[in-house]
Amino acid sequence: MIPPDMIGLLGLAQRAGKVIIGTSAVSREIRRPRQTLLIVAEDFSRSTKERLLAQAVIRPHLVEIGTMQEWGAFFGRQRVGVIAVVDKHFVAGLRQKLKL
Repeated sequence: MIPPDMIGLLGLAQRAGKVIIGTSAVSREIRRPRQTLLIVAEDFSRSTKERLLAQAVIRPHLVEIGTMQEWGAFFGRQRVGVIAVVDKHFVAGLRQKLKL
C-alpha cells in the first residue's frame, strides 16, 4: 500500500515535472549524474531492477513500496513498476516522509 503522507508530495512533484515513470524513461534518466529517488513496486521484476541500478551513474536512493497496480492507478496508467523522482528537494521531502 502506498503511504498516504507520500501521495500529496509525489503528486506535487509530478505536476512540477520532476517524476519520471516507466522502465525506459527511468533507464535514460538514471544515467544522468544527479540525486534520484527510485521508487520500485514490490512486484516489479528483480532482474530489471538490478539492471537499472547497474546503469546508474550515481547510486539512487531506493525504496520498494506499493504494487504495480497501485502505482498504475495513482498515475492513471494500467501498471507502473518503477518511478524516479529527480528533484533534490522533492527527494529530501519524500525521504523524510518515508523516514529513509
